[in-house]
Amino acid sequence: MATLTVQGVEDALLDVCGSRGANSDQFRKELNLALPRLYNIGMWRDLLFEEVVTTTASTFTIPDNAESIISALVDPDGSSTNYSYPNPVYSQHHDYRIAGRNDRAGKNTLSVFGIVDDGYSATVEEPVADKTYSLRLQAVRSGAGLPSGGTVHVTFSDGTNTSLPNSATTSGDGGQFTCGGEAQLATAVSDITSISEIRVGTTELTDLVKLLWVETSSSPEVTLVAANNLRQKNQVTRYRRYRIDNRNGKTMSLRLLLKRKFRKLIDTTDVVYLSSINAIKHAMLGNTAEENADLERANFHWAVCQTLLEEQLDAHRGAAKPTITFDPSGVGAYTSNMM
Repeated sequence: MATLTVQGVEDALLDVCGSRGANSDQFRKELNLALPRLYNIGMWRDLLFEEVVTTTASTFTIPDNAESIISALVDPDGSSTNYSYPNPVYSQHHDYRIAGRNDRAGKNTLSVFGIVDDGYSATVEEPVADKTYSLRLQAVRSGAGLPSGGTVHVTFSDGTNTSLPNSATTSGDGGQFTCGGEAQLATAVSDITSISEIRVGTTELTDLVKLLWVETSSSPEVTLVAANNLRQKNQVTRYRRYRIDNRNGKTMSLRLLLKRKFRKLIDTTDVVYLSSINAIKHAMLGNTAEENADLERANFHWAVCQTLLEEQLDAHRGAAKPTITFDPSGVGAYTSNMM
């Protein structure tokens, strides 16, 4: 079955499993309630994808549409002439529990631990130590201006003082960017060293925007990404971060197999990556049954939903299925008269 947009799912299911009298907005809200559970209960078809991430630091973040790393290939110096090798991925604080870190400053993990989960970060890239920055808000699309309305609130610090996220950036300590169709907006200060929170205001932005670190007095201008794809109202940025041994500051290239994360559906053209209409139908019926306190019916629909997704995944794999072989005589051995 083809992957559909929100509009495609609505056309197929609005009259089948939408609440009585639901319009497009109400149906999209119901879809946003049902789909996160489907994304989380398995690695279904089209929920795994590849991405190449580069870093010069000892930490890196994965894209905000990804939940976690499934496997990773690392090129230690980012050179196409070099080779990539698989790296294991470990749980949060795995190295802390066993051996701590391998330097007094606490910035690096042991190379033997490969890639270690480091929780979540408010920014995509970390600022470089001993450098200061200003912040710039601009559209994600090249050449586009900012939306005509909406706000982005940033809590930042210069190491001593903390900004006021609800005060305009035109004031020295203000962290509120108010969009009005400008090409870009910037903070009045340029001595920022850290960000603790980035939040979209109570109004949905009409287009995607991003926040950049701009290194003070750099020529040519040096920028880092603080946040990208900001749009959803009341969104607070949390980027999944990992640590890796890169004490020499080389440009490492990581080819990652990632688990896709559910992102709130806002527009009718947003893609619904789960392509089983029947599974989505049962998920929405199960969600409705839960709201009506009918747990028996809800459990039935969720069970059918999972079965449908497993059957679709089995068909999707085709011949590429894991096989288990047993050798009664043992590996590399032979037992006479073994039948």
